[in-house]
This record gives sequence, structure tokens and C-alpha cells, in this order.
Amino acid sequence: MKYSEAAWAEKRKRGLARYLLIDGILYTGGPFAVVMQIIGIFLLRDEGQTIGQYFTSTMTWLTFMLHGTLFGLVVGFLNWKRNESSAARKDLSP
Repeated sequence: MKYSEAAWAEKRKRGLARYLLIDGILYTGGPFAVVMQIIGIFLLRDEGQTIGQYFTSTMTWLTFMLHGTLFGLVVGFLNWKRNESSAARKDLSP
């Protein structure tokens, strides 16, 4: 389990939606999106496009938001399920 029993009980009480928003999108998806944008500077930038032009492009910000949101939601949901199953196993053990 990623959290202590008390910390998980508190996160669980607040609900899945808040967990996905805070732990999923902000804590997991945000850093992932930043790394993907740094990689994008070198791999996805058009020929002759400056770094400034790349960062002011609407497509750049759209992909930034999509990377962060989708990755954060998926990983957040998987972590939620993993923590739930760990908590259930601890509840069943004597």
C-alpha cells in the first residue's frame, strides 16, 4: 500500500473524484505532462520552429493538458484500485 492505513482511510473518505483530481492529475499527470513537453521540444517541434513558437502554439498546450489529464486519470484509478485491494487484504487478515 502506498499510504499508511490512517492516511488511506482519510483519502478514501474524501472519495474517488477528489483522489483522481489531486493524486492522479496534479501529482502524477502534471509531472508526466511536463516531461512529455520537454521531450516534445526535441522530437515534435516543426522544422524551423523556435522554442518560443513551440510553447505559444495552441496544439502544444492541448497536448500538454491531454497528457496530464489522461495519464493522471489512468494511473490515479489504478493506484486507487491497488490501495483498495491492499486495504481489503489487511481487513481480512487476523
